[in-house]
Amino acid sequence: MVYQLPLFLVDAPDPPDDTPDPLTLLRNGAALVLSVSGGKDSDAMSHHLLDLRQSEGWTGDVMMVHADLGSRVEWHQTPEYVENLARRKNVPLHVVRWQHGDLIDRIWQRYHKDPARPCWPSSQMRYCTSDLKRGPISRWLRNTFPSGNIVCAMGLRAQESSTRARRQTFTLRTDASAPTKGRFVYDWLPIHDWSEVDVWDCIRRHGDIAHPAYRLEQPNQRLSCALCVLASLNDLVNGAVHNPDTYREYCRIEAVTGYSFRKDFWLSDVKPELLSQDILNAVHAHKQAA
Repeated sequence: MVYQLPLFLVDAPDPPDDTPDPLTLLRNGAALVLSVSGGKDSDAMSHHLLDLRQSEGWTGDVMMVHADLGSRVEWHQTPEYVENLARRKNVPLHVVRWQHGDLIDRIWQRYHKDPARPCWPSSQMRYCTSDLKRGPISRWLRNTFPSGNIVCAMGLRAQESSTRARRQTFTLRTDASAPTKGRFVYDWLPIHDWSEVDVWDCIRRHGDIAHPAYRLEQPNQRLSCALCVLASLNDLVNGAVHNPDTYREYCRIEAVTGYSFRKDFWLSDVKPELLSQDILNAVHAHKQAA
């Protein structure tokens, strides 16, 4: 069922106060979009919602969308893994990308625009998410759905961070919605209250298949791009060892710009044996100057 606004509200940016909950929308035929990254949380979310869709008989369209940050940035197994997930679940997959390059290009663009400003993404400046993930996905949503109700599900969990714990679990996605066209897109966090144990239990029930980064001798705790500014030291070591070209390119950014990967944390210190002496010398000089 497509919700139609009363005529006197056609210019309102938000849906009416009596907007139904996500399950009601889906039971009434809303489209379901599963935002998948290759990580355990989006895997478990997909398993859970597709099971629910089958058991309840939802009739709306269902598809997966993956925001590719670029081959120089992603774990090199991620594209194939996400494609295999879509095939296993028999759900169409749509891959979207930023139109101006990859995340490394975006970092360099920020540096060249203003060399006096730190160029790396951070917890306070998550342009990697807004520019290369949310923006391309919202553009795809606008182009794919002329009208109707669309529920975009994401595997964010409260347990991961205090910031995510504060996230509302069901909100209007204003940059993809168009009330005057009758298109309402909602962001939904269906496993927000799940624990990590819940996630792995769900994955085990569905074949015990997960991204190779979770199968290493010291498994990744989380999975995003190969070297995420929010990653743990363990995950950064894994990212450097198993994606050495990406690691070298990131360290070259440190060497050229003089900005450390995180405040008071130089990525070049994680696996210096993978780096050239030129990069190590340049980073050392920046440290001395600081």
